[in-house]
Amino acid sequence: GSPGDNAVSQAAHVGLNTMQAAMIGHLQAGEARGFLSAHPEALVLDVRAAAEWDGEFGHIDGARQIPLGELGARMGEIEAWKGKPVVVVDRDGARSASACRMLTAAGFQQVSNLEGGMVAWRQAGD
Repeated sequence: GSPGDNAVSQAAHVGLNTMQAAMIGHLQAGEARGFLSAHPEALVLDVRAAAEWDGEFGHIDGARQIPLGELGARMGEIEAWKGKPVVVVDRDGARSASACRMLTAAGFQQVSNLEGGMVAWRQAGD
């Protein structure tokens, strides 16, 4: 256990985290509209609570709502999208980032976080 060994171990760990993060895309609200138009097969996954779905910011047409706390148990419902684009949204982008990590860990390959969530989506128009 020389200090050099520890540095190598830490570098490998950082590399792993970076690799995992690289599999998660980040879409700005304006880009997301165009992306979804170009990819009708994409899943929009809304991980907000049920009360927020019909709340102040509403929801994106065609989105599927699975609250973050239920996502692990309900992953099978969206299994069909493992190889297709998945855009994850919440109110402001925080819970959706957690959901993106869960999805990539479960083998979903094209996961993107909607930056700024529904707040940004509404500000971008619609």
